[in-house]
Amino acid sequence: MTALDTRAEKRSTPRSRSDLFRALKHPALPAFVGMIVIWLSIGAIAGRGLWDTLSAGVIIATFLVIVGIGQLFVITVGNGGIDLSVSYVMTLSAFLSCQIMAGQDVNIATGLIVGVAAGIAAGAISAALIEFVGMPPLVGTLAVGFALQTVTLIYSGSVVGVASPGLAQFTTAMIGPFPVFGIVGIVIAVVFAIILKRTSYGRRVEAVGQKPVAAGFANTRPALIRASAYVISGGMAGLAGVFLAAYSGGPSLGLGTSYQLASIAVVVLGGSLIAGGRGIVSGLWAGAVLLTMLTTLANITRLSGGWQFVIQGALIVLVLALTRNPIPRR
Repeated sequence: MTALDTRAEKRSTPRSRSDLFRALKHPALPAFVGMIVIWLSIGAIAGRGLWDTLSAGVIIATFLVIVGIGQLFVITVGNGGIDLSVSYVMTLSAFLSCQIMAGQDVNIATGLIVGVAAGIAAGAISAALIEFVGMPPLVGTLAVGFALQTVTLIYSGSVVGVASPGLAQFTTAMIGPFPVFGIVGIVIAVVFAIILKRTSYGRRVEAVGQKPVAAGFANTRPALIRASAYVISGGMAGLAGVFLAAYSGGPSLGLGTSYQLASIAVVVLGGSLIAGGRGIVSGLWAGAVLLTMLTTLANITRLSGGWQFVIQGALIVLVLALTRNPIPRR
């Protein structure tokens, strides 16, 4: 070994150790580790194929990823933001889109547009109540959610819609051993990760969540940035509702109920700060698969639905207790 090789090795070793240390300290690492542990546990207990279990879990988790991305943006902009209207948006969008599609493949695009547009409109109303009327985020989004619930109850009593067969087939289709819908979910997650981490808008979202006053001095309008996050959340919830209705065989009044707490849980489990200022889309994806696998494990062990919600809540509390690191505001 030459002297030049020795010097190169000495320079590379500390760097590689530093990279390894950063990887081990990454906030999303527990979600990935937990996902793998629960996946292997299901295989050991149920005796089913590990790949089939993972494929099914990824398909179900994709619905949660889509709605969770919108929730992540709301939480990341700070100000105590949590969108409690997502479950109601999903349900109403499912009914509206299925009514438009009416079981016809030619209406898929129109049904998707109507479902997403309904979510965007709901998000815009939430944003207006919070940023321009002055309601707290929890109150404003919950008020919108209750209004949407009333509309859905009235609408569903006189209208019955059916998702298009093509869209239903899309949510369960496979390319070889890979679920198509899961691949789409990964692509969506990558796109929003790039938006959050590689664009000026994404940097402003995190800046507003970290120090809103300082962000305002830097020619960023915090109110508009926060409002845009609610619009994104509404649109993503609407999209998830349309896909979920197609996968489930049609809309139902309880279609989005389980996603209200779960959409918050995956953001926290994925390493994003509940206080705002840091969003991790890759961690959200791992958290969604983890939560889906956890539900599967609970069903295998015949754990009641109530206890499943208790476990989800306990996981959120545990993660928050272990990552008490809110970003100070000025």
